[in-house]
Amino acid sequence: MDFKRLTGVALALLIMPFSATADDSLDGKALYQANCAACHGSDGIPTEFGKSLKPFPARNHQAVVGLVERDELRRIINYGINGTEMTPKKYDLDGLQIEAVIDYMETFSYKPNLVNGKARFEAVCASCHGMDGRAKTGMGAKNLVYSTLSLQEMAHTMRYGRPGTKMTSKRHQLTNADISDVANYAYSLRYKADLANGQKLYAKNCASCHATPSAIKLTGNAASKRTLADLSDRLIDLRIRHGRHVDRAGKHIAHLSADDTQDIIAHMRKSTK
Repeated sequence: MDFKRLTGVALALLIMPFSATADDSLDGKALYQANCAACHGSDGIPTEFGKSLKPFPARNHQAVVGLVERDELRRIINYGINGTEMTPKKYDLDGLQIEAVIDYMETFSYKPNLVNGKARFEAVCASCHGMDGRAKTGMGAKNLVYSTLSLQEMAHTMRYGRPGTKMTSKRHQLTNADISDVANYAYSLRYKADLANGQKLYAKNCASCHATPSAIKLTGNAASKRTLADLSDRLIDLRIRHGRHVDRAGKHIAHLSADDTQDIIAHMRKSTK
């Protein structure tokens, strides 16, 4: 028995160092310091060396938190970014180590600067989206005031653009901090619906045919299975402004503003929850 115990202790002592090494290899902070900090800084803010990189400086990782999905971070760390000094790390880090690095990055925090967001929005975005975000520029841009995109989706659009449209990538015009600031500023421009006005306008303009929003019946295929909740705000907006019949399209609601329509939609949504 004593021999078996001694053997067990000896084996445990042999295994323990290897276990500790394995645990250490998944220390996200240590891995970040060893593989990322030279350019991106130990706290996610680029070092002077990182800022001096050509053709593009290192990115601010603090501003990335919450705006870039793990899948995208994983892809960038694995494969790098062509045309920049961000080289692939898949030869230095295994899959679990990369996940540990991302876990550590997600501990960073960033407070958006709306003053900078407004300035950068006006410099880079307003020519198409308008100074107020309502896109009355004739450029075919999206009205950001009524946008339903999340902050993450807005940041992704700025980083990569929208193929097939005039919305080009802004990632070489805007830093990560700029993108976060602009996304948060654009989000602050969103119209806040007036439910009381929506209820009043619905009663005046819609209730003669549709007594209540919940009484609205959708026609078409599988109508019995579809409700207002299945329709996007954009589609409801089109139905309100243009109707379902060409000969009656929009005549009775021509006096409604775009904000009025949004108020009606908000009332309809609240009434059918």
